[in-house]
Amino acid sequence: MLAQRPHLLKAQISRSRTLHITAAAGSASTPGWAYHRVQKDNRNARPENVAGNFWVDHTCIDCDTCRTMAPETFSRIDEQSAVHQQPSDRKGRVRALQALLSCPTFSIHVNEKSSKELKEAQAGMPLPVPGTANCFSCGWRSEKTVGGESFVITRPQGNVMVDAPRYNPILAKRIQEMGGIKYIVLTHKDDVGDHERWAKHFNAPRILHADEVVPDTQAVEVKLTGEGPWQLPDGSDDITLILTPGHTAAHVCLYYAPDKALFSGDHLCAGYTPDEELYVFKDFNWYSVPRQLESVRDLLQYDWLHVLPGHGRPVHLRDALHRLQAVNALLQREGLQLEQQPAAVSSASS
Repeated sequence: MLAQRPHLLKAQISRSRTLHITAAAGSASTPGWAYHRVQKDNRNARPENVAGNFWVDHTCIDCDTCRTMAPETFSRIDEQSAVHQQPSDRKGRVRALQALLSCPTFSIHVNEKSSKELKEAQAGMPLPVPGTANCFSCGWRSEKTVGGESFVITRPQGNVMVDAPRYNPILAKRIQEMGGIKYIVLTHKDDVGDHERWAKHFNAPRILHADEVVPDTQAVEVKLTGEGPWQLPDGSDDITLILTPGHTAAHVCLYYAPDKALFSGDHLCAGYTPDEELYVFKDFNWYSVPRQLESVRDLLQYDWLHVLPGHGRPVHLRDALHRLQAVNALLQREGLQLEQQPAAVSSASS
């Protein structure tokens, strides 16, 4: 079932918050965003929740986290999340607990919980990304990133974190059990989350384009310059960092070739209607929508099938032809034509 487009980036966010957008800001972990809590103590259950153990309060910011993680329990009602059906079995309760743990605003509650199921929920994150062997979504989302997702790639050369979740020692322990973190790649200035704490915990160099650096990220260890593409500092060739200007001036996507996965930050995500397989957020663009669309077109030279965004839902495409069709549909919808079919796509789809 296709999700309704979340309106987390509206001027008015729920009955409990107002979001003030100041795109030139940069002193906090999420440059340009700040919350003003109108009803900071409004932790009462929304009346839209069905009766039962799990419930959502009025501070929900409509970020889509819970609806992505446990859609059988949570849905969107009147521009916020609510419990539309209580979980009926252990698996459903564990998924709902993972959504609770990952809610960036702690807006989900449970009246009674099993310690065994809670431990299972905690141990299950990071969650495997469907269709991939080495990609995991972190959960534990941060209010600093307006509920943006972050990821871990496990690899023999050293694991990579893409963008940064809310720091939590339980998640840190789980990631350590998976092999720790060698590098932290920050796709752009908006979604850096608790990057400092993660970098310190794992002694992991952070990578960010120099043109995306703001006061909060001045200490980033590796600052990319120029137009790329770039490899990681250790020279490994399974990961490519790709300049994708549009959402911001020097936004970078990460392409992980072994899993054909594109970690797209805020550059590209799933659409919200049957004819929108791919989608770009035009209303929340801090640089240039036309340039963003051109950057999407340029990505066709890479053989990605999985789009794993910070905001928006992931995309899983069948093959290279499907990728070409989805990109072409997006560009045509936005009035930009596909100039030519890249050789990599042409050979892969023939």
